[in-house]
Amino acid sequence: MLDISQIKLLISAAAVILATSGAIVAWQTFLRSERWKEAEFLAREMKEFFDNSRVQTALVMVDWGLRRIKLLEDSANDGGYVIVDRVMQVGALRPHVLLARGSDEIGRGRFTREEAAIRDHYDALLDGLERFGNCLRTKLVRVENMEPYIGYWIDDIHSEAENPADAAWTAALLTYIDFYRFRGVQYLFKAARKPIDPQSESYRRSLVQMEDRELADRFTACVRQNRPLGSSLPEGGRDA
Repeated sequence: MLDISQIKLLISAAAVILATSGAIVAWQTFLRSERWKEAEFLAREMKEFFDNSRVQTALVMVDWGLRRIKLLEDSANDGGYVIVDRVMQVGALRPHVLLARGSDEIGRGRFTREEAAIRDHYDALLDGLERFGNCLRTKLVRVENMEPYIGYWIDDIHSEAENPADAAWTAALLTYIDFYRFRGVQYLFKAARKPIDPQSESYRRSLVQMEDRELADRFTACVRQNRPLGSSLPEGGRDA
């Protein structure tokens, strides 16, 4: 027969077990609630992102090297539709410091109307990705939950180019991202294990594949001025 001290001990142990079980249930309930909130937040943000017409157009340009795209206003020639290829995109994505100053040649001293429109569309895309990267940085969402929505596009941008034209486009886009300091975009890609910063293999590889060596050197010079002294950067796209 149990004495009073043993009974008290059993009661204390039962209370601890019940309290622990209650804490575990409460924690699991909290996690489910937080994950549901995260899923709702992410679904809402992604819907807004993909419903943006400029983002939609930019994603078409990411996915296609040659495409007839509704790029300009309806009053423009051909209802605003433009044949956009990688060469046009590379020209549009050059940092503005690479434009020739005081040139009278068309498209040399300033961006053409088509190039300016391409930049506007890419800015909408990158602004959205920047927001997602900052949400990751502040732990509002987890990268694995973003993957079903934007994993394809991260892979597409990060993937190895199939030809020199695609390589030039990749180099131009990654230079644009770095030069205009879309650090949240770079953080997003790094979190997804697909880094695109100037030290990444993806960036180096795209420079090496470019046929226009002068432009590759200029891209390198542009990103170099955004980096701390002593940072490791590719030398004009050439293998070390």
